[in-house]
This record gives sequence, C-alpha cells and structure tokens, in this order.
Amino acid sequence: MTEGRNNNGGIGADAEALISIKGVSKNFKKNGRDITVVNDCNLDIGENEFLVIVGPTGSGKSTLLKMIAGFEAPTTGELRVGGEIIKGPGADRGMSFQEYALLPWRTVLKNVELGLEFKGGKNEAENRELAMKYIDMVGLSYAVNKYPAELSGGMKRRASLAMILVTKPKILLMDGPFNALDSKTKMTLHTEISRIWEHEHNTIIFVTSELDEAVKLSDRIAVMNKAGRVSKIFKNSLPRPRMGRAVLETDFHNRFIKLREEVLNEVKAGAGLAACEY
Repeated sequence: MTEGRNNNGGIGADAEALISIKGVSKNFKKNGRDITVVNDCNLDIGENEFLVIVGPTGSGKSTLLKMIAGFEAPTTGELRVGGEIIKGPGADRGMSFQEYALLPWRTVLKNVELGLEFKGGKNEAENRELAMKYIDMVGLSYAVNKYPAELSGGMKRRASLAMILVTKPKILLMDGPFNALDSKTKMTLHTEISRIWEHEHNTIIFVTSELDEAVKLSDRIAVMNKAGRVSKIFKNSLPRPRMGRAVLETDFHNRFIKLREEVLNEVKAGAGLAACEY
C-alpha cells in the first residue's frame, strides 16, 4: 500500500498524485475583516493512499476537506483530481460528515439505496443487491430493516458509510467520522474502514483530533498548524494490520508510541500559545 512513497513523508517520484493541492488559501469574511483559514497549502495525495490530517482546533482541517469535496472554493491556488481542476462536488468524491445523514422515515436498506436513486438507478432488484453488498460490508445486515431511531450511534455511522460506499467514489473524505463514539465501537470501525479501504482501493482522506486513531489508520499523517498550513508530513511505516495481536508486540508498540509522540510534538508546536485539545 505504501510503495512509491519516500522517506520524508511525500509520495515518491515514481508515484503520480491523484489529488494535487497547490498554493491553496481560503479566506472568510468576519465582522468586515478577511480571516485566513487555510494559508498557502501544498499537498500531493497518491492513489489508494490513506492520508490522515491532524492539527489544533481552527487549523483549517475541515475547510481543506470541504475544498477537496468541492463544497468550498479556494480563495487562491488550485486543487486538482486526476489532473482536472475541482470546480464543485463530483461522483468521484464521497464525503462523510460528523453528523449522521440518514432519513428517519427510511430503513437502513432504503437509506443506502438512496445514493443509487440519486444516480438514476431504476432497477429495484439491482439496487437492492448492490445496497446489500455494502450493508454486509459494514457489518449491518442484521439491521437492514431497522429505522434510524432504532440504531445506536455506531450503527448509524455504519449505515452512513454504506450510503457513501454504494455510489463507489474513488475518493472517500471523512471528517471526524468516529467522534463521540465509545472506544469499543470506535475500535470496531477502525477495523472495518481499514478492511473496506483494502478491498475497495479507495483513496481516503481522514480528519481526526485523535492521534492514536491517526497512527492506526494512516499511510501518512499531515499536520496542519494554527496558521492554516501543512507544517509537516509523517510517513507511517508500521506494518498492517495495526489492531488485535499486533499491538501486543513490543517492537510494534514502541514504534507506535514513538510516531505518536513525534506527531504530538509537531501539533503542539503548530498550536503555539493557542489552546490545544490533545
């Protein structure tokens, strides 16, 4: 999964960037003043890469993700996918927000089928078969006929993920998707998203405030600072899988802790005197 990436945290010269971010800044108006949220950001992301973005609160992580999704336009600079400038949302990009996106009057199955309906799929049997494939993939087949009010937080998160996956996006953008979940559910979903990524060969860009989560999931970790810049990129060379028995091995554990501490130090440095939630 990490071939073509070099030792300084970038994708190697032999690896073509799927997503290219060049000189991107984003300003918002607040009380008549321009506020810079993302500032001269430069980043290349490879195909089938699992990139995790971390940084202090207000560093522009979510704004950058929304620009890649096409929901926000940069003030300056350019973002490209497959060489084409991003001009708005596209079927090649699916985004998972912190909030659940389920319609309360539809069952899990009908919610997952919704993405296919939006794409114009009219064959009910084919829609059901494809929806069931991804419901099974996220481990929710036992709840296929339940309504959102009957689901736990973790089940809602799985259903929301299936809704996105069924449309087969090449790029999966995830903004704090496992926030506010209990530790056991979160561990399960870490395993699921890793398995799905390896099976579906998506490129995943994942924003989180949890460094353990970042180290468990990533190929690389990009740290954004309070100025809205990518201050450093860490290559994660820990062997996969990174859950279960692997964490009991002394060498793995020591390397895990070392990388987490290096990322934490960079986050703290990037936060300056600002409050940091880590």
